[in-house]
Amino acid sequence: MKQKVFIFILGLIGLNFILHSNVFAIKEKEKYSIPNLQIGVISDVHIGDKKEKDMFTRALNDYKNIAPNLKVLAMVGDITNNGLEFQYDEFMYLLNKNLDSNIERVISIGNHEYYERGVFPESKVTDKELSDRFVKKTGMPSLYYDKWIEGYHFITLGGEESMISDMANGDTPIISETQYRWLKKVLEVHDKDNKPIFIFLHQPIYNTVYGSCESGELKDEKLMEILKGYPQSILFSGHSHYILNHPKSIYEDGFTMVNTSSIAYTCSEKGEEDSKYSQGLLLNIYGDRVEIKSREFTNNTWINTNVIKNK
Repeated sequence: MKQKVFIFILGLIGLNFILHSNVFAIKEKEKYSIPNLQIGVISDVHIGDKKEKDMFTRALNDYKNIAPNLKVLAMVGDITNNGLEFQYDEFMYLLNKNLDSNIERVISIGNHEYYERGVFPESKVTDKELSDRFVKKTGMPSLYYDKWIEGYHFITLGGEESMISDMANGDTPIISETQYRWLKKVLEVHDKDNKPIFIFLHQPIYNTVYGSCESGELKDEKLMEILKGYPQSILFSGHSHYILNHPKSIYEDGFTMVNTSSIAYTCSEKGEEDSKYSQGLLLNIYGDRVEIKSREFTNNTWINTNVIKNK
């Protein structure tokens, strides 16, 4: 009898161990599979006509389905087609209507935000007035700024001049020494950690990601030099509208650079042959990695998935 009781007790202990082991395994699996943070990244919305409004609305609604726990939506420039006040108003109306107010907005200025004179040649508006308009209409802290969200650092950069100040500028982002000094200062906090830093600039660095050899890219080497000091940096850029169906959409050279494609229409080396698409990114942030999922919004499908390990 005692032997049976002993065996029964051992069985209970074993069962308890198995149950606790399974719970531990499930918790560990959940810990590994549930991201610490979800971030949407889009660019080149180009609000102007009905088509762009519909594309933007569709993308925002798709994020509700694929990322119900979305905490941040980053929009990497060219949110309007010409930087006109009513275009900003329409953009913000659609954004606020279709995105939960608890989701953080991170918005960058693009070259098209400086395009008012392209529509109204008689306009006397200055670059400073247009950059101030961007800040006022979007509610962002400044033309360039940083935010800490859920323990992660978000840094937004922006071109400060356009062809209005100097035709030689073209669509290239003109970044002042003041902005570069500021960037170096806000990055200093990361000297001894390897958590990813999310950085946004509308135009890509020249000859890096897919589509960065067209026009208007950043050819100034200062940004590249600064970010190479922080290999955990991930720089997101749009501008080219190039599709995400290409391996060079993510490029590594001392740090990581990522193409964000476009909401309004897309391009490739074939030109606008691939213009029917509307694409963006979903980032799943884990303790040891960043998972980048490329999304096609026209048919609500995934394009590909890439993983960047913490550095």
